[in-house]
Amino acid sequence: MDLWDSPCPATRGAIRLRDWPRPRPHPQEEPMGLRDRPQPRPHEEPKELWETNNQQEELSDVVDLPQLPLRHKIPHHQRSPKAKGAICNVKSALSFPSASTLNYVTFRKGLARGLLELSLCTWLRVGAGVGYVGTLLSYATEDNDNKLVLYGRNSSRGPTLDFVIGDPAYRELPVEGVLDGHWHHLCVVWSSIEGRFWHYTDRRLTSTGSRFQKGYEVPAGGAVVLGQEQDVVGGGFDEAEAFVGELAGFTMWDRALSPGEVSGVATGRGLPRGTVLTLDDIEQPNGDVQL
Repeated sequence: MDLWDSPCPATRGAIRLRDWPRPRPHPQEEPMGLRDRPQPRPHEEPKELWETNNQQEELSDVVDLPQLPLRHKIPHHQRSPKAKGAICNVKSALSFPSASTLNYVTFRKGLARGLLELSLCTWLRVGAGVGYVGTLLSYATEDNDNKLVLYGRNSSRGPTLDFVIGDPAYRELPVEGVLDGHWHHLCVVWSSIEGRFWHYTDRRLTSTGSRFQKGYEVPAGGAVVLGQEQDVVGGGFDEAEAFVGELAGFTMWDRALSPGEVSGVATGRGLPRGTVLTLDDIEQPNGDVQL
């Protein structure tokens, strides 16, 4: 794989990894499985986007940032000098070359404790023409195989990424801009305490929303899989839901990262505290997945 065409601001000092075969496209038919969940009800436009003058915050379920006034967008942050070899926090990467139930990655450990907040960030590259992302991450327990899922598909809104927290609760995140064959940095942040989520693409806040699983806890003790959606713990895969592409720098935190921390991860300023999973915790890549 070649990280030199990534959107990372600099590449000096980075270690060039071996080239991998370019991913083959998914089948073009719409994936089955998670798409059969009830669609979220239409939402009203938000009256206020942030709490002001001690008034109660009123946010829609999902807000696309391009529709927001400029003052509500996250400002750009100054980039700090980067340590040699610490470019975009990418120490290792994964290639998923084809849509196959044999291609997935497991971890040596799951979640040691329940999560009231979490953040998921990764670099990803999906081939132009693939059409949708597929399953980036699946976290399953014995009582619910969709406790935490990032699952890309084609929907009525175009290519989206379903962010599932305790199925059937989920939100659709727009991802059309990442399906161009180039590297993009993706972060999804959720807080049960606030009942809110934030979705960043290449450091920009792409969408956000409220009234999403407030008070819910993602339980410990399940299995984490990259590249496939679990219908049972550790299995029940469907090639139509597989991820085809490349992932680098995947990290999960047990707290909600701030906008500045998200920007810092994307620009290689180091990993914030609170990591619970990284690619260093991989048990093994399966099938044709290359590490």
